[in-house]
Amino acid sequence: MVKAEDTTQEMETSFKKGAIWETLKSMIFIFGTATLTTIAVRNSVNPYIDKIWGASHDFWGRLWLGIYQLFGNNDFIVHNLGSAVMSCGCFIIFNALFFCCDVTGKPSWLLKYKVQEGQNQPVDQKKLWKCIKTCTFNWLVISPIFTLAMYFPSQYIGAYHKGELPTFERILYEFLIFSLVEEVLFYYSHRLMHTPGMYAKYHKQHHEWTAPIGITSVYCGKFEMVLSNLFPVAIGPMIMRSHLFVTWIWFALAIFTTTLAHGGYHVPFLFSPESHDYHHKTVFIIFLFIIKIEDWFDHLCQYLKILKLRLDSIAGLVHWESLTSSTRQTVHSLTASKVLDTSSPFL
Repeated sequence: MVKAEDTTQEMETSFKKGAIWETLKSMIFIFGTATLTTIAVRNSVNPYIDKIWGASHDFWGRLWLGIYQLFGNNDFIVHNLGSAVMSCGCFIIFNALFFCCDVTGKPSWLLKYKVQEGQNQPVDQKKLWKCIKTCTFNWLVISPIFTLAMYFPSQYIGAYHKGELPTFERILYEFLIFSLVEEVLFYYSHRLMHTPGMYAKYHKQHHEWTAPIGITSVYCGKFEMVLSNLFPVAIGPMIMRSHLFVTWIWFALAIFTTTLAHGGYHVPFLFSPESHDYHHKTVFIIFLFIIKIEDWFDHLCQYLKILKLRLDSIAGLVHWESLTSSTRQTVHSLTASKVLDTSSPFL
């Protein structure tokens, strides 16, 4: 038994070192190839992009002008009331199909894409009504207050609401910055929410849904709604002094992606919600934020091993008692470092 455990530990050490080097090589290859490809293709693609965007630029410009006039050509009104209408409208539209299927079981073709088969079919009405009330409060009260609080700082920095829309290249550049800023802020705010004190006080409510549905993306308390849902998405446009039209597109994209992540359906051609669904099911935290480089590689190897063990455990292929002491120690070390939440049923 001792020799077997020693061999297992050596294999794990070797695997970890090899995985780090292979991951580094893969990252260098991916980013290097992407950079070279972008440089090589840019000159040949740019003329076509300019033609496409140029043709539609006038359309989007006229559309925005109509929206701006609809709100009385008033920056304050379009920023606050317009943003509230846009965000609530996107949330309702993006959730409509999933919500209908969760409540009525129709359209039936969507059910075959359910990640946790048999869960929320149909959804518990009492639990659903509680979620609807919380989401409504967050969208109609918390979000408008946050938007109002952001208006004056945005105006002071130089964000604008009228005038010509930015170029296509500028929009792509701003979206890149938005994504990086949102990733940093959401990563640390979400990690903060999974510390024992914060989880019990704030984030546990969100995890009441072990099989989430789309609208649960904003099923949370007031503090978490601001810290994790609104703040990370809003800071990027403020930093870039973005046109409100671009900010609206960014918020619509954020609402769409978080709806898919919580929707519980792996629809073809859309990104998979399985990792986040698994996170809700087990409260097992997979933090894969690439900028936190100091512990990312080490944890990634451990995450993959523990994730496989968890999936095998669910399938009945392995039991906790049958694991080697070194593997158990890995799980407990993750718990001690607060990477795993202690309420996980795996522990």
